[in-house]
Amino acid sequence: MKNKEKWFEHIFNNSGVGILIVDKNRTILEVNKTFCDIVGYSYEELINKHARVLHISDESSKKFGEIAFNTVLENNTLDLEYKFRHRDGSSIWIKITGDVIKDKQEVLWIITNINKRVMFQEELAKLNDTLNSKIDSQIKILREKDRQLQYQGRLAQMGEMLNMISHQWRQPLMSISATTSFLQAKLLIEEFNQEEFLNELHLIDDSAEHLSNTINDFRNFFKLDKQKVITSLEDIVENTLKIVKPILLNNQINLIIDFKSHDNIYTLENELRQVVLNILKNAEDAFIENNIKNRTIQIKTYSKNDFAYLDISDNAGGIKEENLNKIFNTYFTTKSSTNGTGLGLCMSKTIIEDNCKGYLTAINNKNNGATFSIKLPIKK
Repeated sequence: MKNKEKWFEHIFNNSGVGILIVDKNRTILEVNKTFCDIVGYSYEELINKHARVLHISDESSKKFGEIAFNTVLENNTLDLEYKFRHRDGSSIWIKITGDVIKDKQEVLWIITNINKRVMFQEELAKLNDTLNSKIDSQIKILREKDRQLQYQGRLAQMGEMLNMISHQWRQPLMSISATTSFLQAKLLIEEFNQEEFLNELHLIDDSAEHLSNTINDFRNFFKLDKQKVITSLEDIVENTLKIVKPILLNNQINLIIDFKSHDNIYTLENELRQVVLNILKNAEDAFIENNIKNRTIQIKTYSKNDFAYLDISDNAGGIKEENLNKIFNTYFTTKSSTNGTGLGLCMSKTIIEDNCKGYLTAINNKNNGATFSIKLPIKK
């Protein structure tokens, strides 16, 4: 019996966990060395003291008694993480489990020190808060950069628009100027013919109407409209060619159109037009920069596996292999500083993939040129 008592005493005092025994009035009856080490008190400082000494406040002690102590006395399982007070006044986190002994007259508490783990978790939480704050800050910076990119892209589009308007207006304005000069000359030499004058005035009216229609086309093309509509790749191409075709033809660029899709797509119509315009303008620039003689752009649509495809191919010299995976990067351009901003293809990819939920890719084709392919889901 004595050997058993010594054996139990050895286990009690050398256990890897803290042991605390209190009576139903929460008076401390027994503690082991591990528990004393956890809370910083000596054995003598704890025995016969009220368990309130272990709590960070009277309120905490009362709360623990209501939640934990009474739970154990009612034969309910308790597994709790709680904050105790160390002898030096600091707070320590412990994990505590309890059970009743001696016909519910006493409670045996098993205590594990989890202060390092809790402190680590709190530090990790602070780090996460800091990281989240930094992420939020970076997101704001990226959004501002994106806003600036869109603004710069809009300026570039305005420059392109003014160039195309001036090109399309040049011929009707020259026609109006020539007609008015002709009529003025007739009046000066007093050779007035009413029918001839009316015919010439009709020519002026036709030219003025062409100018008005051109403005309407450009206004509709570049208006800021984020509403998705049901359209087709063919309509997108045809409306874009109204804007850019005269310039392409003026630069001796032959257009080959091959429409085979005609399926409906649900997309941002105006933004998609601007993507097509940007690809066509890039091809035009490449023809001029590379001094290509026989210039051809082929525009082809087709459908496959619930997707509508638009391929725009040229024979303008192609893209250098080392640049193929860079052309959609922000600010990357192979043009001179006066001709390129590096924003067009980057914004085009964003429009297609983020806004239109499609795909935009580029490859070199067998005709010594590049092929840009737009893939969009068909509207069911």
